[in-house]
Amino acid sequence: MSIIKAENIRLKQKVEDLENRLINLVGAVKIFAAGMPDKELEMNNNIAEIISSGSDLKIVAPYITEEYALILQDRAKSGIKVQTVVNDRRLWPDEHRKLYDKLKNYPGIDVINNPNVQYLMVWCPERCICTSGPLSKDHLMKSILIGTLINEKSKIRDMFRIFNLMLPSFMRS
Repeated sequence: MSIIKAENIRLKQKVEDLENRLINLVGAVKIFAAGMPDKELEMNNNIAEIISSGSDLKIVAPYITEEYALILQDRAKSGIKVQTVVNDRRLWPDEHRKLYDKLKNYPGIDVINNPNVQYLMVWCPERCICTSGPLSKDHLMKSILIGTLINEKSKIRDMFRIFNLMLPSFMRS
């Protein structure tokens, strides 16, 4: 009788482990639509949450607008390391070129040029979000976009590897 009881306990533990694995996988990657009626703020809210909670920020964007530049400067001021990969200054819209200069010279923010940037990725060690276009509040609110929010550690590491490939070889870790 005690052998059967021990076997039941062991099987129960295996079922609980399997349930925990499934719970961890569900929600590891969330795909959502943003910019549609009643969903205008979803992309900005997810990005703001990552930026405000991240202990290390990595951003890929064609360009960055004033709202997010101020947030990034604030995060850098509070000691958070911020690395950005953006298009060359000459490829930024005229109204945002001065912002490029401001970010480039701001202590704590690394600005790396890559003329091939077409997508948006905001990464921190805990989560990552990917979509298309610039890091611009208006663009993210007014464009219908597909967003991918990643919470799974192995996928976050994969996204870091992609970010790393966009850096010059001497900056790669």
